[in-house]
This record gives sequence, C-alpha cells and structure tokens, in this order.
Amino acid sequence: MSYVSQTLAENEDVVLRAHFNWTFHVAPTFWFLLGLAPLVVLAAGQNIKEVPFEELKIGYWMSFFSLFIGSILLLNHLIYLWTTEIVVTSFRFVFKTGLIARSTKEVSLNKLEEIQMEQSVLGRVFGYGKIILRGTGVGVIELPNLDNPVELRREIESAKARLRVSSMEEHMGMGD
Repeated sequence: MSYVSQTLAENEDVVLRAHFNWTFHVAPTFWFLLGLAPLVVLAAGQNIKEVPFEELKIGYWMSFFSLFIGSILLLNHLIYLWTTEIVVTSFRFVFKTGLIARSTKEVSLNKLEEIQMEQSVLGRVFGYGKIILRGTGVGVIELPNLDNPVELRREIESAKARLRVSSMEEHMGMGD
C-alpha cells in the first residue's frame, strides 16, 4: 500500500498521481548500456576470432566491472522511481521519496502560494517539464521531468478552487 493511501484523511481523495517522463530514464539507461557494451563486444569478438578465454581475462574483468557500475546506477534509479510518489489529493500535495529512509514534502493546497512550470523546447516536443511549488512553511518543492506538467498544474489549481468553494460554503453555513 502506498504512503499516500495510508495517510489519507477522512473525505480526502486522490485527484492525480503524477509520473516521470520517459526522458528521466535516459541517462541511467545510457550508463547501463555503456557498461554492458564492452562485455558484448568482447564476447562477440572472442566467438568470431576463437580467442582463448585466458588471453581476454583482463578485458572480461574490466567489462564486468563496467557492467557492475552501470547496473548500480540503473538499480539506484529504478529504486528511486519505485519509491517516489507525486500525488495531488483533494486537500494537499505530496512528494514522497525513499525506500528505507523516507522523505516527504507535503503542503496543504490552501497554503500553496505559487506553481511555476518550466518547459524547454525539447520538453514541449516530448511532453515533459519541471514543476516548482512554493508554499507557506514548506519552502520549495522541485519536481523534475514530469510527464504532462500542464495537466498536473491544472489539477492542482482545480483542487485548490474546489477547496476554496467548500471552505466558503462551510464558513457561510451552507455545508450542513
């Protein structure tokens, strides 16, 4: 069960779960493939030229080492992806990371002061962007390479508007 699902208040619903864009995965995947490439080239070359393993032992060790480093980088990235939640609920915004140690940045929607979106030309083409949230008592929450940042911004603004309307109704005694 997700962190946000465990911490939902009474009458609080998940409005949107944001996801990272595929471009967020390019660098770790590149380093993994770069670590894998020497091993593939070495093995293919050995089979084609029929060179004995003993002559290529150092090359294999170096290739396994580069594959190990690439795998660590990719695994670290995957763990970050699997353990990160970016959620808009009917009352708050939540950004949670961490597998063993947990870090959460939460801000009530009514305390959210500014939503800034940065989208480069490539971001517009590939549908990703960076969202920066500023809230009272929270500081700054930066979210990199999110898929469809315009939708996230719209949903935050819509949830804030619904919260204001319900707050006004309660204040005026219409919420009974």
